[in-house]
Amino acid sequence: MQSRAVECGQPDFGAGERLNQGVVVNGRIIVVAAAFIFSGHVFAVPPPEAQPQAVSQPALHGDGWQLVRSIELGSSGNYIHFVLIDSKRDMDTAVYGAALSKICRSETDFCRVRFWNEARLIPHAVSFTPEQFKGLRAEYVFNRAGGVQEMRYACTVVSDKNQCFSN
Repeated sequence: MQSRAVECGQPDFGAGERLNQGVVVNGRIIVVAAAFIFSGHVFAVPPPEAQPQAVSQPALHGDGWQLVRSIELGSSGNYIHFVLIDSKRDMDTAVYGAALSKICRSETDFCRVRFWNEARLIPHAVSFTPEQFKGLRAEYVFNRAGGVQEMRYACTVVSDKNQCFSN
């Protein structure tokens, strides 16, 4: 059974002939709508402002830690850095300090770093789920304009109530 289809009101040409609007293949006219294919409206990606942007940068890492991603806070130019701490070293506050000195070295006005010891818990957005909060091991905030510089650990890392948060 052989059927021949004519699409878009074009005349039926024999197999193998070329048209300005398309190509004849096996007796069927295939119309290539270049406007459709190359249109940005069909497969449009939401504008960058719609979602926080993760920054691609050289992978910072050190003994017992690795920077996983950095996400900009709106369009402020300030970032929250998400770090993975080696689970065998997450009680060693020196590892956190080493990460901070390398990550925040060039940030003179603002630096915020959050630490986890499980990669699966590190969020892809500024906010995080209750499960991700439970896995948070430490957080550092430096904001020169607000006069804030604070390092806090999960109470399971540092038990001093002045330096820890319960999660």
